[in-house]
Amino acid sequence: MKKLLILFIILFQVNVVFGQNMALDFSFIDAKNPGVYDDHLNTYFKGYNQKLIDDGQIMGWHVWKVINGPQEPFTHVVVAIYDLDKMDDDYTSDTWAERMPNITQSHREMIGQNIGENRKIVGTTTVVNLAEVLQKGVTEYPDVVVMNLMKAKHGKYKSYEDLEKSLTPSIPENAARKGWSLAKRIDRIGTEMSWTHFTVDWYDTYSDYLKEASQPSKDADKAYEKMMKLRDLTDRVVLEKFIFLNK
Repeated sequence: MKKLLILFIILFQVNVVFGQNMALDFSFIDAKNPGVYDDHLNTYFKGYNQKLIDDGQIMGWHVWKVINGPQEPFTHVVVAIYDLDKMDDDYTSDTWAERMPNITQSHREMIGQNIGENRKIVGTTTVVNLAEVLQKGVTEYPDVVVMNLMKAKHGKYKSYEDLEKSLTPSIPENAARKGWSLAKRIDRIGTEMSWTHFTVDWYDTYSDYLKEASQPSKDADKAYEKMMKLRDLTDRVVLEKFIFLNK
C-alpha cells in the first residue's frame, strides 16, 4: 500500500488503551505561504485521502497547524493512520489525471509545480500509540494539542514508557487538559535521534493551555526526578486542528 502522510488514533475511552497494529505516518511540512498550502490541502489532498479512507486503505488523515511557532522548522503536521496488517496489500491509487479529469495535462503539471514550490517536507517518521487517556465524558478530540518531543535514554525505553503511563492513569473531571497520549517511533532507533517518543496533551483552546502553563512553578517531585533520569524533553510544539478525516 502506498503510504501517504497522516495523525492520532480514534479510540473513545477514558482508560489507557493500546493500538498494537495501528501505525501513524507523520510528515512535518514547512509552507512558504501557509494560507496557499491550506488551500492546496483542501482542494487537492482532502478528497483524495477521503477516497483512501472509503477504500479501506487508511483509517484517517489529519492535518494540524503550528500555533505561534515561527521558531519551528515546520508549519503543518500531516498524519496518515493505517493498519500494519494491511500495509502490504496491493492497491492502485488514482493518478492526477483521474483525480482531475476536467483540466489539461499542462494545468495539472502547473498545479504540481506550485504545490512543490510552496512547501517542503522537512521530516517524516512512523509511530505507534502506546497509551491514551481521555477525560471522562470527552468523546471527540479537542482542537488544540501540545506535542512534547522526548528522547528516552538508550536502553531504557521500557522503563521510560512504563513510568510515563503510570503518571497519568486518569485525568480529573473539569481539568483544562482533556486528554493525554504516548507514542513511540518505530522507523528509526539510535543515539543520534533527536527524539524517540512524544506525549500529547489535549486542550479545547490555546488559552486553556497557556493558563495552565502560567501557574506558579514547582520543583520536581520524586516521580518526576526519576522521569528526568530516563528521558529528556527536547522540544514542545502547540498545534491546532485543521483537517480531521476518519473512517
